Amino acid sequence: MKQICLVSFVFVSMLLFGFSVKGQGLEKYPLIWERSQIELGSVLEEYGEVTAEFYVLNNGLKPVVLKEVATDCGCTTADYTTDTLYQDKIGRVKIAYDPQGTGGRFKKEIIVRNNLNPKGDTLYLEGYEIPHPEKVAQYYNSRVGDLGFRFSSINMGEVFTNKPKIKYVDFYNFKDMPITLDEQRNHLPEHLKINMIPAIVPAKSRGLLAIQYDGAIKNDLGFFDEIVPFHIEANGDQEIELRLLTTVHEYFDPVPKSEVDNIPKLAISEVEVDLGKISSNRVVSKSIKLTNIGEKPVNIRKIVTNCDCVDYELKTMDLLPGEDMDLLITFDPKGRLGIDHKTVAIFSNDPLNPTRTIVIKSRID
Repeated sequence: MKQICLVSFVFVSMLLFGFSVKGQGLEKYPLIWERSQIELGSVLEEYGEVTAEFYVLNNGLKPVVLKEVATDCGCTTADYTTDTLYQDKIGRVKIAYDPQGTGGRFKKEIIVRNNLNPKGDTLYLEGYEIPHPEKVAQYYNSRVGDLGFRFSSINMGEVFTNKPKIKYVDFYNFKDMPITLDEQRNHLPEHLKINMIPAIVPAKSRGLLAIQYDGAIKNDLGFFDEIVPFHIEANGDQEIELRLLTTVHEYFDPVPKSEVDNIPKLAISEVEVDLGKISSNRVVSKSIKLTNIGEKPVNIRKIVTNCDCVDYELKTMDLLPGEDMDLLITFDPKGRLGIDHKTVAIFSNDPLNPTRTIVIKSRID
């Protein structure tokens, strides 16, 4: 059984001491949920039910009693605090989800009714169920040592710098013995963490790798194709290499409407460039104007092309309000024929459009 336990000393301290400011309208409804949605990640059918716990604080003067917890599916059951919650007391709702073998994304609704709110508070339990395949060898046909994966690479997708992203990857242990991570020999890059679920995966059975990618620690922007080695232990050590595909973006807080006119704003004269019909023997250049139309300085963090055949020149990475400059893009089509698309990605501190992409089209003879 996998259990997500969400209470920590920090959270309890926050609940007990962090909401004492009066005059903010919280007295109207006293219950404060630590969170209203829990993501379980990937759930393997054969391991049975998984559980998650929601915690709630009574921040009001009136006693609260949780009367009923209703779920929208027979696959979910609830256990909850029945004792009266007096001021500053914390209650718990524990939800168990039993995989049904249907597979795919699920989102279960939980209604928690109490003596002050008969309509109830709404919580959500989400995840992705992976049913057991009939033909394991065909399903997990990308072998890395004695581990089988569905694909030859793992697409982490988009990762933002404000919080790490966790992706759950299912695999099959083709060994005739249990395996576990060899923590002593694993020396992962600082921006990556890998955990195995369960900690020991039996022989001829499935497990999950929980891969955490921290964009802030990576401290770089753009697309990354990384080979990540780690070690498993099963009557001896074995190195496994995973290929991770990730795009890291800088995160910016939402801009209040009152501040929209007081931020950096990067304008690009053309975001779709058609070079027309060109020869594969001739290098082609195109100048694109970049302008700061905002009230704060623009800083261009990074410029990335998707091909070594595309280069660029830029005299500076900073633009004061009202300034502009030329971005010179050079394309060498040598060895290429037919319809061709290339991209240039510009990462900046424009909070409304931090990542901009210029598409360069051509027809090469």
